[in-house]
Amino acid sequence: MFISPMLLETASGPFSHSDFIFEPKVDGHRLIYSQQSGNVRLYTRHNNDCTRQYPELLLPFDSDIILDGEVACTDPVTGLNDFEAVMSRLSTRQHSKVQQLTMTLPATFAIFDILQYNGHNLRKLPLIERKGFYKGYNFHLVFGVVPHVEGAGEALYAQIEAMGMEGVVGKRKDIQYVSRRSREWQKVINWSYTDVFITGYKKSEFGCLLLFQIQVAVCDR
Repeated sequence: MFISPMLLETASGPFSHSDFIFEPKVDGHRLIYSQQSGNVRLYTRHNNDCTRQYPELLLPFDSDIILDGEVACTDPVTGLNDFEAVMSRLSTRQHSKVQQLTMTLPATFAIFDILQYNGHNLRKLPLIERKGFYKGYNFHLVFGVVPHVEGAGEALYAQIEAMGMEGVVGKRKDIQYVSRRSREWQKVINWSYTDVFITGYKKSEFGCLLLFQIQVAVCDR
């Protein structure tokens, strides 16, 4: 079962507010983990089934569940998330290659929300109550819970920036989960995190090909 995810607006800059919790922004791609009748399926934010790309995440829970989070790969040298690595995992579908990548580029699932548990829809509960559902839960080693702080968004952003991480997400504590973009979830991007170079060709009016290169800041996944 796929549930369309709640999406982020972009904040103008770091902020603090007592009505918000703040989480590190994971540099991976969005993943909906769905276990129904014991069967596990994995979906991207656009409802593309990516179950076969991540066999190490197909670990069942004791009850049916739907979780929202990010799948990521970690650079063993820097200890930071490696976006190119997780994109390599997502694009690989050949079984033998996928099995090889589970060893060389293992994926982890960073959980930040729970949408359904044991047949009960939790989306109408406040965010802080939803998070309480898995507090203290003994997850499999390839799963982790994204930590959060209450109120202190600017302090967390300063730490994230110093560590060279992607950014911070601020979420209202009392908000229900809605399957659309919402200002109640806001991202604060560390634009100095990295640059992406896009190179390509275009045909000129004289019939020849011209090389162009554009440098852009990292965008949201």
